[in-house]
Amino acid sequence: MKLYRSLFIFFTLLLICATGLVQGYIITIDAPKSVIKGSPLLVSGTTSFPEDSYFDLVLFYSKYTAGEVARTRIIVDQTQTFRVDFDTRHLERGQYKIEVNNIVSDNELFVERQLGSSSVVRKIIQITDRSDEITITSPQTQPHSQGLTITGRMKGIGDGVLTIRVFGPDDYTYGPEQVITKKGFADKSGDFSTTIPVPFPGEYQADISDKNGYIGEYQFFITGITPEQTEIIPTELTIEQVITPDIPEPTVMETPVMFVPTKTQASSGFLTGILALACLILVAGKKR
Repeated sequence: MKLYRSLFIFFTLLLICATGLVQGYIITIDAPKSVIKGSPLLVSGTTSFPEDSYFDLVLFYSKYTAGEVARTRIIVDQTQTFRVDFDTRHLERGQYKIEVNNIVSDNELFVERQLGSSSVVRKIIQITDRSDEITITSPQTQPHSQGLTITGRMKGIGDGVLTIRVFGPDDYTYGPEQVITKKGFADKSGDFSTTIPVPFPGEYQADISDKNGYIGEYQFFITGITPEQTEIIPTELTIEQVITPDIPEPTVMETPVMFVPTKTQASSGFLTGILALACLILVAGKKR
C-alpha cells in the first residue's frame, strides 16, 4: 500500500513538473484602475519569456464593443520587465481595457491557454474627465505683445492653489507656476488669473492641476508678425529714374559786352570827318 502511495505521489509530482515545463512562460501586466483624461496611462509588467521574444499591448475602448484605440510592441530584453505610456488626451471618458496579444518566441506563436496560470494579460481601466471643472474666461486667441493671459473659474476649490504648466512651439516649456484662487461670493468656485511671457507666436497648451491631480489641457493661439513674416514691398522705378539721375541744369550767366574802339578805328574816323567837312565847304562856294 505504501508503495502504491509513493508511486502515486511520484507520478503526481512528475505531472505537475511536466505541466510547469509546458506552461512555464508567464506574462503579468499592471495598470491603474482609473486615469484622468490627459494623464498618461502607465502599463508595466514582467515576463519569463526569453530575450528577443515579443508581444503586443493593445488598448481597447469597451463601452459597447471592443474597439482598438492604440497598440505598442514589447520586445523582451535581459531585464524581462517592460513599461508603456498610452496617451489619453484624445480619449473619451469611459471604460477601457489593456490586453496582451500576439505572443511570439523562437518563431512560435503562443496563445493565452499556453501561458502559466499566474499570468495576468488583461486589465480594465476607467478614463475620467475633469476638464469641465474649469471654465476659461480669457480669449483663446491673444496678441503676442501682451503675453499669454489665463483667467478662469474652478468649481468647488474656493481659496486654493492651482498648478499651471505651459508648452509651446520649439519645445518651449514654462512652469510649474502656482496660482492662487479666490473664492467668489455666489458659490465655492475659485477665480484665478495669471499672465505668462511667451517667446513667439504659435499654438500653446496650458496643463492645469490641483492637489487632487491633473485637471485638463487648454489650448491658446498667440498671434503676431515675426521677422520672417514681414512683407517687403519693392519700390517701382521707371527707366529714366534708374538710368538718368535727376540733376538740375546749370544756370548760364550772361556777361554784357562793351565796345572799346582801337587806335586804327579812331584815326580812320577822324580823317573821314575832315574829308566830309571839306566837301561841304566846296559845295557852298560854288553856290555863291
